[in-house]
Amino acid sequence: MRFSFPLLAAAALLGQSFLISAQPELASWLINEDGATGQYWGAGQLIQMQDECDVQLVQYSEDNVYVQAHGIPRYATAPFPDGNPSIPAAQDYLFQIPRNPQEGPTGGTTTGLGHTGVLINGVVIFNAQDAFSYNNQGIWHQNGGFFENDGFDCAKGHPAMGQYHHHQVPTRFDDSLEPTSDVCSDFPSDALFTLDPGQHSPLIGFAFDGYPIYGPFGFASADGSGGVVRMETSWQLREIEVRQTLSDGTALAPNQYGPDVGELVTPAIPPGAAPVAAVLGAYIEDHEYVEGSGHLDEFNGRVAVTPEYPEGTYAYYATVDEDYNAQYPYFFPAYRGVVETDNFGGGSGPGGGGGTNVTIDEEVQTWTGGVSEMVAIAGGAPFFAYPNPASRGDVVRFSGRLPDGVVVHDAAGRKVDCWGAAMLQAGVSLLGLPPGIYSCQALKGGPRILLVVEP
Repeated sequence: MRFSFPLLAAAALLGQSFLISAQPELASWLINEDGATGQYWGAGQLIQMQDECDVQLVQYSEDNVYVQAHGIPRYATAPFPDGNPSIPAAQDYLFQIPRNPQEGPTGGTTTGLGHTGVLINGVVIFNAQDAFSYNNQGIWHQNGGFFENDGFDCAKGHPAMGQYHHHQVPTRFDDSLEPTSDVCSDFPSDALFTLDPGQHSPLIGFAFDGYPIYGPFGFASADGSGGVVRMETSWQLREIEVRQTLSDGTALAPNQYGPDVGELVTPAIPPGAAPVAAVLGAYIEDHEYVEGSGHLDEFNGRVAVTPEYPEGTYAYYATVDEDYNAQYPYFFPAYRGVVETDNFGGGSGPGGGGGTNVTIDEEVQTWTGGVSEMVAIAGGAPFFAYPNPASRGDVVRFSGRLPDGVVVHDAAGRKVDCWGAAMLQAGVSLLGLPPGIYSCQALKGGPRILLVVEP
């Protein structure tokens, strides 16, 4: 639905200074509007790059969003303590994100090597694999979150031949309760966002099937109630001491066995790496999906209400453990939806390489965030209403961190109602409100949201 300027003018009369798009697949991208360039740590100091960071251009049609980016983040990158000599280099990215995701085949589509999705700043994400396996047999695949941990910068990213990417949640190592790296102490970075267990995590990117990706905290209940909790994955560590069978029960021949749990193994990279203990979790096959053991399904996602999708959406979550360290499968091991395969560009392997095969062969518009694309819904408040906009006769529910009550004013600033905490929790009928735009402000001058009532 499109809203006209008078609606936005009414929002201005209510003193609102924030707008959240009703179309998060368009408005969530961090478009570079100030010409800022990337930066990286080198020789103990921050070095400014020549290439612009974040997203350069967002275009859209009815069915697709097209995102152009160099893959360079605004936050500081490097150094990479494992000796990786590469630095982030500008890529020629043009991504195609479906605006109306469709559920894919039963069992999903397994992710391959290379980029599997893109963050809102134009930086790509990879799955959990690091392209190596035990004895190069392709049976026991190395978990990049384990074998590559010492090669990540403060923001948990690193480059492969210049292609900077994240295998796991793009937050600082220091955001965890028990950091697994001390790189941030000397080479800090803002990362993409900061972990906040008291707030629903932000939308941080999109998979190539069009479904959004969130950080690790979401509403306890899929309907948006119950407060905010850590989203627990249903991928669990197997109870094994030797690696002689796969999680589906397949018995392997002796020449296919992996190392015993805890046995010393020598990583393939970097050259001359010291042996490490192959603890449980060091290999992808150390994990198994246990339905119902966590909040999320086999794709590491669920259908739920989120702040950007108050009527609900399927979404993936970048999972962490109880110490807030990244936890397998990190983003998603397979796509739930129909994948736009043109996003998998040149290079070896599906998704490999720095580019894509996307071309724009339909009429598109450039996203500017103009008023015709926006709906006036207050931003920055820790609670929200849905559906919003709503129709007369709807029952509006509230979620997030609910206040003790709200005072309701119309567009002229007149008080028209007051809804207590019990009403907010149970839902409020709009039968008594004529069409218009209303300010719902928490008691004692707290944060407020705008509620749009349509005829």
